[in-house]
Order: sequence, then C-alpha cells, then structure tokens
Amino acid sequence: MTKFDNLDLIVRDVAAAVDFFERVVGLEARVVDEHFAELESGEVTIMLSPTAMIPVKPASGMILHFQVENVQKALERANAYGATVLMEPMLTDWGTESLLIAGPEEIVIDLYRWIAPHYSA
Repeated sequence: MTKFDNLDLIVRDVAAAVDFFERVVGLEARVVDEHFAELESGEVTIMLSPTAMIPVKPASGMILHFQVENVQKALERANAYGATVLMEPMLTDWGTESLLIAGPEEIVIDLYRWIAPHYSA
C-alpha cells in the first residue's frame, strides 16, 4: 500500500507562511520554529521550511512524501522506471527509512517507511 501523508513546501519566511495557513486557511500549527513548521491538515501533514534536506536541483519547491511498506522495493521500482535517485535509502533522525527521487515538474518524491514510532503533538 502507498499512502500520501506529508507535503513539504519550501518557503522563504516560515513565520509568514504559518500565519497565512493558520489565518487564511484555518489550519493549526503543531510544530513551529524559525526554520521549520508542521501544520495539521487531517490525513496530510503540511511542512514548511526555507530549504530541503537534500540538494533539490533539478527539483525544487515541493517534496511529496509517500509512506510505503518496503523502501528497497520502492528503489527497485524507481530504478526500473529510470527515475533519478536524489538520495539512496537512509535512516533519518526522525525515525524513517527514506528514499528521495526526482519527480516530474521539479517535484521531489520521498518514499519512506517508519522504523521508529513518530512523535505526536
């Protein structure tokens, strides 16, 4: 099963973006600091930051996160398709195994699985 559950938006001003999404859209921020924020949006978490964790050229501006059961199989599928791997599967500090690939229209795709329980608000 593949599940879309996180959306990264690369923004210049995290505080202003949080203000917009809270005031205009009606979302609630659950994590906010100068360089990162998370907004609760039901099934999909919206994350805001001024940079991405990997170089995003040729991809820039957006990272779509898809939870998968097996990251190695996701890598095999990406390689079979001829996708550009931006970051080989790696363990992250926040408890995931993550694979980043270049998607269409300069979108970065994160195919990941939880290996440790994720935090709650």
